[in-house]
Amino acid sequence: MVRMLVTINISKGWNTWVEMAKSLEPEMNKIGGKMIWAGANADETSVYVVAEMQDPSQIKTFGERSDIKAIREAGGADVASTTVISPISEYSLF
Repeated sequence: MVRMLVTINISKGWNTWVEMAKSLEPEMNKIGGKMIWAGANADETSVYVVAEMQDPSQIKTFGERSDIKAIREAGGADVASTTVISPISEYSLF
């Protein structure tokens, strides 16, 4: 399992983005992926996500699949802005 910290620019705010992200959860689960944590900056123009996948390449290939890309864009995600900040080896939720 690989965990990555990713950021994405958004244009429709946190609530729209999070509903879209939740709707994609079953598709992520099919490939062995899941979202562990997500949060937005104060003006809700960027989200930060800790995601888990079987293979690092899945983060990119899943998010750019044509059906997934269309759903993400409709939810306000600027798909081209998706940036992996860093692999995450350890984390804790307080």
